[in-house]
Amino acid sequence: MELASRQSPPDSLANLHAVVPVKRLERAKSRLAAVLAPAERRLLVLEMLGRVLATLCRSPLAAIWVVSGDPLVLAQASRYGARPLREREGELNSALEHARAVAIAAGADALLIVPADVPLLRADDVRGMLGLLRAGADVALAPDDAGLGTNALALRATAGLPFSFGEESALRHMGLAAERGLVARRFASPTLELDVDDPVSLARYRALALPPPLAPCVLCPPGP
Repeated sequence: MELASRQSPPDSLANLHAVVPVKRLERAKSRLAAVLAPAERRLLVLEMLGRVLATLCRSPLAAIWVVSGDPLVLAQASRYGARPLREREGELNSALEHARAVAIAAGADALLIVPADVPLLRADDVRGMLGLLRAGADVALAPDDAGLGTNALALRATAGLPFSFGEESALRHMGLAAERGLVARRFASPTLELDVDDPVSLARYRALALPPPLAPCVLCPPGP
């Protein structure tokens, strides 16, 4: 846990918006190319996205946004009641900056960035990260199992923390928060530690033999 000197006052943060970025399916999960064919990788991404969205639909959120340049991904987002946001040309962090601006304009007072490849995400994880913000943190970060990557990032709309996803992003995000005098806390979660991005993590995920994600119509009304 890393803390800066200033602490935001506790408040309700009633409008938490989740943002789920997803690559175009033809470019997704390239590190699994040795063990999965392109069609299998596409199906894996859509399956994990379904799990993440099913969990987010059961969580205390005012809105869910899915950011992608892929029409199949955006169509699945709509089926789960999420708001599809077409990704502008560019890399992940610039797409997230655009999504932040759109969500804040729509009334978000806090954001939760969750990638689509953390299929073990639980509603308790969402509540726990939101709880850290409500307790006064500006930023809450859930690292991967190595403690280096960022598997989820919650932040106040007023935090002004630049997005810096990529290799060893947990260290960068915490450093950027400290530079800006923001209160940043790590959120330890065994379910958020797993991101399926290589053959080893894929084997761990498949060994769980999880049932299919809940159908969209069970969880959420159609999106706007």
